[in-house]
Amino acid sequence: MLHVFVNDGGLLRWDKAADAALGPLPDSVVWIDLLNPTPAELARVEAMVGVPLPTREQMAEIEESSRLRVVNGILSLTVMALVWADTDEPRLTAVGFVLAGRCLVTVHHIDPKAFLAFRRKVSHAPIPLATAESVMGALVDGLIDRTAAVLRRAGVELDTINRRAFRGPSLPRRGEVMDDSGTLKRIGNTGHLVGKAHVSLASVIRMLEFLSSNEGWNTRKPTRRWARTALQDATGLDEYSAFLSSKVALLLDSTLGRINVEQNEIVKIVSIITVLLFPPTLVASVCGMNFSWMPGSDESFGYPSALLLMLLSALLPMIFVRLRRWL
Repeated sequence: MLHVFVNDGGLLRWDKAADAALGPLPDSVVWIDLLNPTPAELARVEAMVGVPLPTREQMAEIEESSRLRVVNGILSLTVMALVWADTDEPRLTAVGFVLAGRCLVTVHHIDPKAFLAFRRKVSHAPIPLATAESVMGALVDGLIDRTAAVLRRAGVELDTINRRAFRGPSLPRRGEVMDDSGTLKRIGNTGHLVGKAHVSLASVIRMLEFLSSNEGWNTRKPTRRWARTALQDATGLDEYSAFLSSKVALLLDSTLGRINVEQNEIVKIVSIITVLLFPPTLVASVCGMNFSWMPGSDESFGYPSALLLMLLSALLPMIFVRLRRWL
């Protein structure tokens, strides 16, 4: 899918007529957004920028030299954007930024929310972004803001789990069921999301360091100033994601430890109950032997005596256990 945005008197406007056209792209193009492009759309854009656009396989490479490169004066950058963060299966998708003169080309196969929100904003009314570098800055800022929102939500989720796990010596509230498997799933999903956000921020940080250092690419002064500011934001978020990762590990260890303690307590109670029931069972077995002659079997007090002996054999071990504070 091809989206064409042009410079209309210093304002960024979505030229929807150029999206469906088959001819050359307008000269006033500032941003071309390729979402899961077809070969024909790729060929149309490559004819304009004059260089091959990065393929899906090239954007998936993890070497820094493959993600940050300058070819024939054209800057090609690749970052990993966090998508589907509101679902149980968050993913990372590679987003390619190709800065060719006055035109910015973005290539991605899954639409990040930041890109969708930016296109909707431009479709409602043109915005004062007339250069390709300013558009790239707005898109990267959108990716950072989206990642920040995801990390804030993850932090709230971990705080909720933390309050539930470290409530202190109080027992569960009336009607409350401690779903340990559900808690482990929530911790695992949150940790997975935080890990994806960390990978995304790491790629954005490498991109911003490249732009702010002005090495290998003659970045304009306003772009370098923006890159330094955005780099501080991304670095702070990356540190926060590391803190959340350590919190996930703590909660995971604590939850597993609490489960082990609860299981040991259950085994302890079952073992003590088994021991307490053994003496009455022994008395009942002895008194219930089917021999021709049994002491007290013909006496009127035989049956009550057996019941009293069974009761005493149960109470005495119980008193011993309570005095030792095993229960």
